[in-house]
Amino acid sequence: MRRLLITALVLISAMTALALEKVTFIPQWTAQAQFAGYFVAKEKGFYAEEGLDVTIEFPSNSISTMTLLKEGQCQFTTTQLLDAICAADQGTDLVNILQTSQQSGLVLVGYNGKNPETLDKGDKVGIWGAGFSLLSNIFNQRNHKGFEFVCFTNNVSLFLSGAIDATLAMSYNELLLLRQSNIDISGNTVYWFSDHNYDIPEDGVYTTRDFYKAHPEECESFAKATQRGWEWCRQHPEEALDIVMQYVADNRILTNRVIQEMMLKEVLRLNTDPTNGHTTYELKKEKVEEASKLLYECQLIKRPITYSDITK
Repeated sequence: MRRLLITALVLISAMTALALEKVTFIPQWTAQAQFAGYFVAKEKGFYAEEGLDVTIEFPSNSISTMTLLKEGQCQFTTTQLLDAICAADQGTDLVNILQTSQQSGLVLVGYNGKNPETLDKGDKVGIWGAGFSLLSNIFNQRNHKGFEFVCFTNNVSLFLSGAIDATLAMSYNELLLLRQSNIDISGNTVYWFSDHNYDIPEDGVYTTRDFYKAHPEECESFAKATQRGWEWCRQHPEEALDIVMQYVADNRILTNRVIQEMMLKEVLRLNTDPTNGHTTYELKKEKVEEASKLLYECQLIKRPITYSDITK
């Protein structure tokens, strides 16, 4: 009887595994606490409970996740709202199934005490080569600055060497590293885009419209389990960090728990609605319109992108 029971349990487990829908998720950057909710949803079994067998992979620095999504190498990815709008303008039919970010964490940091607002024509500003720098283009055009943009993969060393006059940074990532570098970045040295009418929400989860139409239930399940993962992070930050650090170690990312702890805290702050402090996972129509207007006015897209263009 014991052998029969064990055999039955093995068969049930195998049948359950076969019944799970296999999907791949590739976030827009390397393994770090920025994606803690997805790691938790995977490791705590939230995806499996929703009938999904999720593989989490990470992109190279040379290929955008939009390309990977279009080529079918993943079914879900994350990107910032401005980048999603540009992708839609360029012909990628996207659907936002979950909006994790509700605030912008983008900052512009001046070198050696410089106020970024005083930078002028010819000043060198570091931007990511992988994208996510559209607000700097908008700021540059609207204020007639004439910056010379310098693309980077890792901007901290470039900035600290004095090779650039200012750099873009995320409040949950590079800004934390710069603050650990014993340089003065207080006061007007840090320009917060969110404080200057550029509070455009960032990370959301996207899939192609073709995949959404063919697999609406899987998309809803992925969104539901991911939201649950982020809420679990909020309630159990130390355990969530344990999971993050395992992903960091497995992917050989040079960081430490202190930095990842600060990152998770800031990411969770950015996931809340700035008007009321509540957690929400919906993409707001007015924010899509605001972002589209900025891009269109600066001729970074050929046509205005509407809320319905990138939602269900």
